[in-house]
Amino acid sequence: MSKHILTQQASPVDTPAGGKVAIYVDNAAIPKLSLKDPAGNVTKLAPLASAFSTGTVSAGYVTNTYMVGSSVPVPTTLAPGTTYYCVFDMVKTGAGTAAPVVTVVFGTAGTTGDTARLTFTFGAGSANADTGMIEVWAHFRTVGGSGVLVGVCRITHSLAATGLTSTGASGSGQIAVVSGAFDTTVANSKIGVCFNGGTSFSGTCTLVESQLIV
Repeated sequence: MSKHILTQQASPVDTPAGGKVAIYVDNAAIPKLSLKDPAGNVTKLAPLASAFSTGTVSAGYVTNTYMVGSSVPVPTTLAPGTTYYCVFDMVKTGAGTAAPVVTVVFGTAGTTGDTARLTFTFGAGSANADTGMIEVWAHFRTVGGSGVLVGVCRITHSLAATGLTSTGASGSGQIAVVSGAFDTTVANSKIGVCFNGGTSFSGTCTLVESQLIV
């Protein structure tokens, strides 16, 4: 079996001549195979990082709960537009009528102790069993010492305006939030998602998938 070993590039490679493409590996904290075209555009060929759940978590989420499988490492050298995506399912029993809250957190712990940068508070749920999917899209609008994260969270569920949330009238509701400024360059930082179903909530999550993408 043949293989190619590429040396990481400490600085961007030279822009290739017309009709050619330069292939290289950058020297980010998580190295990425990259393409540079004759116009100087750089395309990353894989996610910066990804994660997934390895088991089912049942009968939880009464309090703020870090979603296992949502945490991915964030390099100190982010590019504006770097995108975080997380999706997870939630099956609710008839218990719990509080407002569900989804937060995107950023910090070095990878726990609920990390700072909430985006908080999505949905309309109160109801005492009906329901099945839904929760998705978060967020990107770094700016990076560095005064970085800004902007995101949208959507809940799609079986019931129209009952069960998981009363937000939306057709079984789907979404909220957009913009963070305040914060330092995106802190070493060993992670980005992840927490879910809080509120008092008496009883839910089961089977799948969590997340990616950090350039």
